[in-house]
Amino acid sequence: MTTVWVLARAGFSLSALLSHAAAASPAGRAVLGPGLLYGANTVSRVNFISLSLALVLGTAGLPHVLMRLYTVPDAIQARRSVVWTIWLVGLFYLFTLVLGYGAMWLVGAAQIEAAPGKANSALPLLAFRLGGTLLLGIVAAVAFATILAVVAGLTITASASFAHDVYAGVLRRGEADPGQEVRVARITAVVIGAVAVIGGIYAKDIDVAFLVALAFAIAASANLPSILYSLFWPRFTARGALWSIYGGLISSVGLIIFSPVVSGHPSAAGGAVPSLISDPYIDFAFFPLDNPGIVAIPLAFFLGWLGSVTDPRPADPARFARMQVRALTGVGAERGDRA
Repeated sequence: MTTVWVLARAGFSLSALLSHAAAASPAGRAVLGPGLLYGANTVSRVNFISLSLALVLGTAGLPHVLMRLYTVPDAIQARRSVVWTIWLVGLFYLFTLVLGYGAMWLVGAAQIEAAPGKANSALPLLAFRLGGTLLLGIVAAVAFATILAVVAGLTITASASFAHDVYAGVLRRGEADPGQEVRVARITAVVIGAVAVIGGIYAKDIDVAFLVALAFAIAASANLPSILYSLFWPRFTARGALWSIYGGLISSVGLIIFSPVVSGHPSAAGGAVPSLISDPYIDFAFFPLDNPGIVAIPLAFFLGWLGSVTDPRPADPARFARMQVRALTGVGAERGDRA
């Protein structure tokens, strides 16, 4: 609704919208071209490549996107769901361009920077400018419902995985009863929620879009390599999956911790995101990029390959064949059979 309203104000002309936005921007027409944010130096250019890799590849590894495929009744509906997801995600990315330039034109950079949350307030301010409190309320309700759905999905997935896979499968070696698993899942959900709230308080001044890019980088590093290897490489083993998952997770999170996003600089390398620790005397950042995708993603793929080729237990061709049949046809998925 907001996107259509912005285009209507510009006469449904994208060129007119971009012209108005450039005229209202302190950077002028330079805001319409590449390089304004990520083109100042070599580090910022590489950072842009890393960000692009994370956004493109991370979407395929996001847990709350993957879990939606388990809510369909059969393989045909799963494929239709994937097609719908691709179109909706693509349209969403296009809509953000219209909303961003619309906020630049109708709200202005000065008002956005002066608002609580700064860049995070661009869309609410734009909605208020267009439709007053009514449209602002609608936008806020949609944002709250979307965030609630994503957070609930991630919390349920993480707590259930820990209770079933780690607690029951590893710690109790398959001897835990369902009541114990439910209790552990509830405790895990509370712990995850508390950690998320504390982390959100410390990161309240960082652009939400930037934090999303970091989450995409972690998903692309920890989840995507094992998914692709499992589907397309017959020699992929359990050891390769563990090396890929843990290596991608540790490297991506570790590089974020030791990057300008966390310590030592008033702003990150790209010049747009404040660090969690802005005190220049507390500086333990040795990784120069804001986004770790360009390093962590290839490293996770390499570790998955290395773990598989050095695994003394060879991969089971019959198991891979069953996985291929299940992935391509859906046979067995409705019964919960193991691949």
